[in-house]
Amino acid sequence: MRRIFLAAASITALSAQSALAQTNPQPGGDPQANGQEIVVTAQKRSQRLNDVGISIVAASAEQLQSAGVTDITSMAKVVSGFTAAKSTYGFQIFSIRGIGFNSNQASATPTVSSYIDEAALPYASMTAGLLLDVDHIEVLKGPQGTLFGQNATGGSVNVIAAKPTEYLDVGGQFSVNHFGGVELLGHISGPLSDTLRARLAFSTNQFGEWQKGYFATHAKHGDQNRGAARLLLDWQASERLKLSVNVNGNYDHGDSQLLQLQRSAPQNPANEQSELANYPLPHSARAAEADDMKRNRNHLFQAVGRADYEIDDNLTLTSITNFVKNKNDTLVDTDATVFHGGAVNPKSNLRSFNQEVRFTGKIPEAEVHYILGVSYQKDKIGENVFSVINNSSSLPPVSFDTVFTGTNRAAAIFGNVDWEFIDKLTLTAGIRYTATRQTTKGCTRDTGDGSWAGFLTAIADFARSTQGLGPIVPIAPGGCASLDDSMSLPGGLRSFEPTSLSAAQKEDNVSWRIGLNYKFAPDSLLYALVSRGYKSGGYPVYDVVIASQANQVSQEQLTSYEAGIKTDLLDRHVTLSAAAFYYDYRDKQFFTYGNVPPLGVVSTEVNIPKSKATGAEADIQLRPFKGLTSRASFTYIRTRIGDYQGRDITTAIVDFKGNSFNYAPEWSGTFEIEYRSKIGGGLEAYVGGNALYNSKTYADLANSPDSLIKAYTVYDARIGIESAHGWYGSLWVRNLTDKYYWTSVGVGSDIIWRYAGLPRTAGATFGVRF
Repeated sequence: MRRIFLAAASITALSAQSALAQTNPQPGGDPQANGQEIVVTAQKRSQRLNDVGISIVAASAEQLQSAGVTDITSMAKVVSGFTAAKSTYGFQIFSIRGIGFNSNQASATPTVSSYIDEAALPYASMTAGLLLDVDHIEVLKGPQGTLFGQNATGGSVNVIAAKPTEYLDVGGQFSVNHFGGVELLGHISGPLSDTLRARLAFSTNQFGEWQKGYFATHAKHGDQNRGAARLLLDWQASERLKLSVNVNGNYDHGDSQLLQLQRSAPQNPANEQSELANYPLPHSARAAEADDMKRNRNHLFQAVGRADYEIDDNLTLTSITNFVKNKNDTLVDTDATVFHGGAVNPKSNLRSFNQEVRFTGKIPEAEVHYILGVSYQKDKIGENVFSVINNSSSLPPVSFDTVFTGTNRAAAIFGNVDWEFIDKLTLTAGIRYTATRQTTKGCTRDTGDGSWAGFLTAIADFARSTQGLGPIVPIAPGGCASLDDSMSLPGGLRSFEPTSLSAAQKEDNVSWRIGLNYKFAPDSLLYALVSRGYKSGGYPVYDVVIASQANQVSQEQLTSYEAGIKTDLLDRHVTLSAAAFYYDYRDKQFFTYGNVPPLGVVSTEVNIPKSKATGAEADIQLRPFKGLTSRASFTYIRTRIGDYQGRDITTAIVDFKGNSFNYAPEWSGTFEIEYRSKIGGGLEAYVGGNALYNSKTYADLANSPDSLIKAYTVYDARIGIESAHGWYGSLWVRNLTDKYYWTSVGVGSDIIWRYAGLPRTAGATFGVRF
């Protein structure tokens, strides 16, 4: 039925396009190579890229497609210093310049914020359909707290959707790869009346089982079943009032990626499972096995309403109302084998409402541009993880369920000003005050079969006996089984009674920035910027066996010192940008492990008082002659933890001082080259390739060998043809050398696991534009 649907959708889309008489082919490749200015909205107003004193990577839809950037997780192909990893439960972890947060929670606030047309997607689990039908993306590096709020200490990813057009514009694209994966994209855009324009876009990804068993079975895994759609409406209600609506959604009913077994790591070495000890290890990206498999049931819906009212020629009032609803339901086989070791079923239900109102204006006679606004956000959070442990070196067969609800509220007032107080010299300054309130309530409970209740009752009785206390009332099947380990009894004794956790915290902060921009030539800029941003605190709520695991984590603070240059040379045949930076990092949040005998490994979160990062980056684009474009970029970061002792991936206590941040390769770089040539008959052929390099990094701050992520280089290649009549086709290979690499490492049921990068994938793409 899925193949029938795809065939019918393809025929319908292509038939509709063939019936249209108007053509409007879009330019391909590098916008600057086509004589176009790159315009960004990094400061919530349109500016030329080389006029903005911030480190920004801008990439058009055509550049993203050429580089094989299909979603936000592959954005490192065009943005050096950007990394995407996965937690145990499959949620994304984004980092820019080494600033990231590796939590298992769907509701974990990120260090890299994500936006679609200035409407926030406040949690990384909401970003699956972000790159549907885009015009371009803007990746801002460094703290962006003044205009984009908290939770942007690492940077911000701003996606600009392709907008409704004044003419009829229809397009479709079909791709297939050698694993049988199929992707279908399409859009239709145009006027509905003299004042109303609309654009409808959709995508679907199907099939493509790229993982397969390598020892006990030869079962295939990785089947896709994903879809996304977006409707945009732009209404020019009056000469000065414009109203816009963005309604979009996406789903994922396919397979989640399987963990790979890195090695057996029993929590009780004396009771190591022989099946794990003798299980062969995978030697390719495709090799992966599991005994528990379940399709994802992930959904997202977003509705955004925007109003722009020009009060006069120099002042605009903007209102953005944003609602997002996101549900996730997946399954992770945590033993990474066909044996029934253990599995987790994380579910989440996140709802977010945000309202922003701002004035954007200018004072022409004073050369001043300013923004003044307020923002309010309210989130409702529900998280539930069902865990089963069948074979463990330290636990009997048990099942338990972690259920938490919570809220997150944030209110802010912000302002920004750019003042050209001397010819070619502009002062930029911004400030934002944010007040937050967070609540959490829940516990880890028995699932009703009594296994976890009986086990935790025995643990509580043993812990109490060491303090001279009697046994507790047995925990009932289905009851809360998180144990209170606070010193709540006289004499500082711990009750270890089962408890339902309930907590709240209030925090506030002031983000700010101040900088100077010097335009020493029309297409050249020198800038210096000092800025401070914050990431909000929170509560770790997964698998809370003892109450102290869910202790609040306070907000973190990052102060950045940065200087850079942007310039176009030789009549735009060369474009160069470079920057150097220093980060003073306070109270860095870190997801880590603890050891609670005889339970073994438990998870928690902590603050690390002081850390720092130093780095430099450069991006150079060359267009030596017509048809040839090339681009190379690199990022160097040296990250260091201050005085701190913590636990490594095996829960051993180690000294973190001087260690690098996790998921923070010291060197990263991208390279791309493409040559285009007219071949007659309205046809243009091209050949190109790109490469991504990341030096080694670690998945934990202990920098232990088990958490090592080795250095890797991945090469892609492509060849294609485009017609002036609106059709195009290409052949491509991604990961040309079939490099076996991995992007994440973690602890499972008596194992160390890892997530592998995609293997070599060959495919073809065909599309039309009318």
